[in-house]
Amino acid sequence: MKKFLNITYLQQRFGRLPVALAVIALLCLLSISAYQVGVWHAHHLKQQVAEQQQQLQRLYQQLDRFEYQRNVLEVELDIEKSSNQGLQSQLSELQEENYNLRENVAFYQKIMAPELQQSGVVIESLALDKNPAERHYHFSLALLQVEQRRQFVEGEIAIQLIGRVDGKEKRYDLLKLANIATSEHNFVMRYFSLYEGDFFLPKGLVPERIEVTATLTKGGDGRLQRTFFWRESLRSESNT
Repeated sequence: MKKFLNITYLQQRFGRLPVALAVIALLCLLSISAYQVGVWHAHHLKQQVAEQQQQLQRLYQQLDRFEYQRNVLEVELDIEKSSNQGLQSQLSELQEENYNLRENVAFYQKIMAPELQQSGVVIESLALDKNPAERHYHFSLALLQVEQRRQFVEGEIAIQLIGRVDGKEKRYDLLKLANIATSEHNFVMRYFSLYEGDFFLPKGLVPERIEVTATLTKGGDGRLQRTFFWRESLRSESNT
């Protein structure tokens, strides 16, 4: 039967002392090897920690730069806001002056300009009322015959809503905003005619004025135009 190589066999063959010394030497070798591996692993971990610390330091530096840039941008934004507020104030003053000038022009046109009356027909009035919903309004436009006539007057009406979006002038068809069909743009009247509708202000629009054009096609001949300023026509605000 074959003998297995084990410590008992080695002790029987070489004696206990040499075997013990060999085992101790082997254990020492294993301990030294394990120590070296541990030292290498610790050195490797130390290098990783050092690299991570360097990377962390770089991130902190980048964060400091970003924080500085953010502070600079905030200061620039505050300056820009202050400048815009000043410009807005100047723009409001100019708009106020413009409104007054336009109002005076409209007054003198009503007295002096013959085109405000054609064939005894005038664009009498335009009134705006604020509805409960946000940016929702009701308009009422009246045409009037100032001369007594036996025949009807026919024509076509056009209403333009004019304002500004981001400082640029924009025009909108008010009848289209009020969902009034094209076929209903025509009128047939004797004594007076009334247009009414509800509409939403387009998003971002600051309204300034409404231009009304009436073109007579039967019972009269000519074209009437009149401008109504938003602020003056809005009855709910003018009454407050």
